[in-house]
Amino acid sequence: MKGRRTLDRCVLGTLLVMWCGLLLVGQTDSPSPIQFSAAGEYGRATTFQIALGDLDGDGDLDAVLANQGSFDSRVLLNDGTGQFAMTDQLLTRNGHGIDLGDLDGDGDLDIFIACAYAFGRSLPSKIYFNDGHARFSDSGQDLGDTSISANLVQLADIDGDGDLDAFVAYLTLARDFISLVYLNDGAGQFSRSEYDLPFGTLFQDLDGDGDADAFIKEPESMYRALINDGHGVFEEVWRMDCTFLQYEPFSIAFGDVDGDGDVDAVDTNGTWTQAGQTCLLLGDGHGAFEIRTTELPSTYAAWPVLRDFDADGALDVFLSILIEDNQIWLNDGAGQFSDSAVRLRGSGSCGPGVGDLDGDGDLDLFIPSYGTTGGPSIVWLLTSD
Repeated sequence: MKGRRTLDRCVLGTLLVMWCGLLLVGQTDSPSPIQFSAAGEYGRATTFQIALGDLDGDGDLDAVLANQGSFDSRVLLNDGTGQFAMTDQLLTRNGHGIDLGDLDGDGDLDIFIACAYAFGRSLPSKIYFNDGHARFSDSGQDLGDTSISANLVQLADIDGDGDLDAFVAYLTLARDFISLVYLNDGAGQFSRSEYDLPFGTLFQDLDGDGDADAFIKEPESMYRALINDGHGVFEEVWRMDCTFLQYEPFSIAFGDVDGDGDVDAVDTNGTWTQAGQTCLLLGDGHGAFEIRTTELPSTYAAWPVLRDFDADGALDVFLSILIEDNQIWLNDGAGQFSDSAVRLRGSGSCGPGVGDLDGDGDLDLFIPSYGTTGGPSIVWLLTSD
């Protein structure tokens, strides 16, 4: 799949956002069993992804915004009610993918930010260590990736040694897709490995044995599943030809959609410029899947999240969509979805943060703004019972 997209997909996407002129609103006029209210706007910036986690150990969810261009990535602390204060810490620019995890084994959450080539500039991906109080220091590591553009990072124990490794999906300056695995020594020091996993790899425990298996989506080709033996050796157990597949590196969400106890997947197939079919893949608990017809809509580039928004025990779908309204589709528990009528807009949405931001026991949203001139990321609190 060489030469199929330009290096600055993100720039094209943001121009489309500006062209569409999306305005901030809360809901459609249709009634919905769930309602959200805007509770704050933060950081006018080009924000690709928001990561949530308890950074300062006070029991609530804080946020890190991965920002691009002239905007520094930022750390925001939650007061426990869903109100955030931006700290004075300035992390890297050109942030794209982000993930949080205890990288150095000291019990707190550290930061891994994958940096894209954007606005004519390459920056290295960054690893920041937490002092336990949400003060972060640059680890000083150079992954040697300034000549390639990082799109997404996933932290997972790939080699089964008990620490978090990093899988980073890149677009090269020659416009080829590649991916690299960086292995952690347990103290947060990363080294490039010899793992050969495709750009479209996502890590998930597919067979219920507790380790990180690999689900692979190869554009215009096939799905594949590789099972991890627990020690970092992967064996393919399933593949399915699907020539209609399109790929963005955030297009798949995993969870038990039909209530049978194993892992399923929702896959959006749109790109920045072309709407694509959303697929529901039902798992068998051993790494194989079957595609089932779904009521979920076709979308442009969309980041799906599977969470239970209406507290009925079933995983619903939040679709964070770049140039359309963000939507929530409710699950009846058997994998049949209905439109909640929730529509949340902003100036372009990518990787959202989803979690209980105000401590009331339900799920809230922190939606990034992805526009070339920058816009506020917005906290939406779930207000219905």
